[in-house]
Amino acid sequence: MWLGPGWQAGIRREWRLTRLALLAAPTGFFQAPAALEPVRLPTFAWVGSADDITPPAQTEWLANALHEQLAVDVRVTEGAGHFSCMDMGPPHTVESLPDKPAFLRELSDEVCKFVQA
Repeated sequence: MWLGPGWQAGIRREWRLTRLALLAAPTGFFQAPAALEPVRLPTFAWVGSADDITPPAQTEWLANALHEQLAVDVRVTEGAGHFSCMDMGPPHTVESLPDKPAFLRELSDEVCKFVQA
């Protein structure tokens, strides 16, 4: 994970991890040359079309960057924002989804299916 030019955060590998589920992932940290080379886990990435903090283009970049070593299952929820994946968003945020409980059930079901596959 790169925090700036020449400033890499060391992250130890956790061998118990067998799958990677990302929700509204900030992929800018991983855009340095060769930063994604060690990634070999099945990856599931979910983002909202209305996410203005980590927009879908970041998730699409990740899928494209990893396409030679693995397929990334990308899901984009129309109208979802950055905090839509949270049960309760931060104070002073407004939820953009009309039926957030239904969305969270779907999200939870899909992540569970992915993790248990």
